[in-house]
Amino acid sequence: MGQSPRAWFDPRRWPPIVVFIIAMVVVYVISGVVASIGIRLAGSMEAWNAAMSTAGPALLGWRILFYGGIVGLWLKLWKPRVLAGLTSDDDGGAQARHKLKRLEYAALGFVVLLELINVVSWLGGS
Repeated sequence: MGQSPRAWFDPRRWPPIVVFIIAMVVVYVISGVVASIGIRLAGSMEAWNAAMSTAGPALLGWRILFYGGIVGLWLKLWKPRVLAGLTSDDDGGAQARHKLKRLEYAALGFVVLLELINVVSWLGGS
């Protein structure tokens, strides 16, 4: 059974850095489109900034709910699957579980730092 002619188009075969770069470009483009639509709907850049600062508390609440949903999905659905897959490692997954715990702490720290920067900016800081 040979490779199909479109095997190069399968993202599961791409190097992770390529997938990451493409995902970041897509997110950047989508955020630019959303911002430009918002500015156009608001009428001007100043009106857009005023609307965004007015919506700051609501957006913070939405992000907190979003983060809570992601954490809930991670703890209830995804993490048990990941941990079950680690038991087949040579050391029973001890090293991988340690790395996973460090990754969880790093992700939590990143989100907290990002939200602190957002809150300081929203409160009028630099």
